[in-house]
Amino acid sequence: MTSASDPSGSAPVLIVGGSLVGLSTAVFLARHGVRCTLVERHPGTSVHPRAVGYYPRTGELLRQAGVEDAAVREASGFATHRTRAGVTSLAGEVLFSKEELEGDDDLGDLTPSRLLLLPQDRLEPLLRDRAAELGADLRFGTELLSFAEDPEGVTAVLGDDTGTRTFRGSYLVACDGPRSTVREALKVPRQGRGVLSRHVSIAFGADLRPVLGDRRYSVVHVQNPQVTGILVHDDSLTGGTLIVGYRPEDGESLEDFTDDRCAELVGAAVGAPGVEVTIRSRFPWDMAEQVAERFVHGRVLLAGDAAHVVPPTGGYGANTGIADAHNLAWKLALVAGGVAGPGLVETYDAERRPVAVYTAEQGSLQLALRSGTATPEQRAAVADAVTVTSGQAYRSAAVVAEPGGADLPVASDPRALRGEPGTRAPYAELVRGGEPVSTLDLFGRDFVLLTGENGRAWISAAVAASAALGLKITARRVVPGTDAGAGTLADPDGGWSERYGGVRPEGAVLVRPDGVVAWRSPGADPGGAEEAVLGAVLRGVLDRG
Repeated sequence: MTSASDPSGSAPVLIVGGSLVGLSTAVFLARHGVRCTLVERHPGTSVHPRAVGYYPRTGELLRQAGVEDAAVREASGFATHRTRAGVTSLAGEVLFSKEELEGDDDLGDLTPSRLLLLPQDRLEPLLRDRAAELGADLRFGTELLSFAEDPEGVTAVLGDDTGTRTFRGSYLVACDGPRSTVREALKVPRQGRGVLSRHVSIAFGADLRPVLGDRRYSVVHVQNPQVTGILVHDDSLTGGTLIVGYRPEDGESLEDFTDDRCAELVGAAVGAPGVEVTIRSRFPWDMAEQVAERFVHGRVLLAGDAAHVVPPTGGYGANTGIADAHNLAWKLALVAGGVAGPGLVETYDAERRPVAVYTAEQGSLQLALRSGTATPEQRAAVADAVTVTSGQAYRSAAVVAEPGGADLPVASDPRALRGEPGTRAPYAELVRGGEPVSTLDLFGRDFVLLTGENGRAWISAAVAASAALGLKITARRVVPGTDAGAGTLADPDGGWSERYGGVRPEGAVLVRPDGVVAWRSPGADPGGAEEAVLGAVLRGVLDRG
């Protein structure tokens, strides 16, 4: 942290909020080599479990950041916690039971990542450690007191137990939650259905082993005369979280949730007399559907719950916030490095806000479905989790649409996508230097140009564009077979071209640092102007005029 004798500090990016999304932003930025400072008013990471589930696309993003392996190890105790059930109590009658993310075992052709169950309070320290390892400046116990933006950046006043100091950054990323003080200061309105209900999450300790036996649940819906709520138990079987609602309009308040009452509610949800319950913490929150009307306000950017609040019934909130951070980081890196114009950052709103609106609506649809109030039209509109999280399509100046190409919806079944510009680059297993490599492991840091076996003209064009624009581009030919020479990738099953929309041997695909297809050409340029074509594409994406 900046010393008390030096009241100032600076970095290209100031991140406000050190929870899941703020830490993810710090990890992704630092991985791109961007100096960033994160401030969080609390002294450390979350002490409450909060979010629990992360879909395979989020696993892919954590994989790029070098966090997935550690998260999978930390989550190993939850590997069998796959059943969502409705019960009268843990010890009582089972009303329904189903597997989470049904068909997950059939995703091997779509992604190398899997559904990850890990409480937020155990994922955040992994992100914090990775961010620090990559060089991010993390300042817990430090609060944003005020800020002012101008055309060149943001000036912030920060406070901690040693006093106040001034900080200067080119951009401020607000990851400060649903009650974001940054968003409120900017007076950015929100759209959507608003607050749907109010809840308290109660973290507790209790020996659940005699009650659960060999059963393992991801989520348990409890309903009996004493309590209605959702219970999640940890992998030690010695604690968990109970979520219950309350109604201020009926005179209920947070003050009603004393330790004794919370222990009674947990005891009723467990349903086994004699189980001793201790209360660890409480966390009040609102179930809401709210999306900010803009995510970009000059030099201030909104991410995570500061930008959108998603009903938790689909488990999409944390996943959406981490994807925000991933989308934003490479853009800030190129702008901060002087490679791209500021218009590239503007595409963050164009790409992520429609996704947030769609995802918030999907959360509300899931709520209606699970509460039994969904109409036939609502039931028909519910998408599966893999579509919501992996099938997104972007439309912005950072994507070059194909002439006559289909106008994709905000989200489609990723199994049906074929590398259309604006969508996640498809997964394929290739061979590099005699070793298997996933296409997804090629992406995440730089632009990547993949060509067919006869795409040498596009390779030369990439070399020229890299030199002209000061932009690192990794260019590789994909050739049939099980082995290939240096600088090429082998395609053992011959499926790469089909997965990427039928790119011919002389064609090419340009993938952005976030693993999204920016542009593709099914074949060679008919005029032999590959260098001019690729240069124009990149200048447009980078806002270089």
